[in-house]
Amino acid sequence: MPTNGSSDRMDPRELIARRLQQAGRAVAGERGSRIANGISGAIGCGRIELCDDPNCPNCATTD
Repeated sequence: MPTNGSSDRMDPRELIARRLQQAGRAVAGERGSRIANGISGAIGCGRIELCDDPNCPNCATTD
């Protein structure tokens, strides 16, 4: 995420949802991902939908 104030900055709600998703997957895999989506949806940050394409730049893990 750029820190120079450019228009490419991520919405804070999306950032929270993505961080929750990342933590959920790290702790409990796919089940953690579903739980993280439930939490982020409940607090108004939206849900992260992941596709099944392992080469997708938006969904592929960065481990």
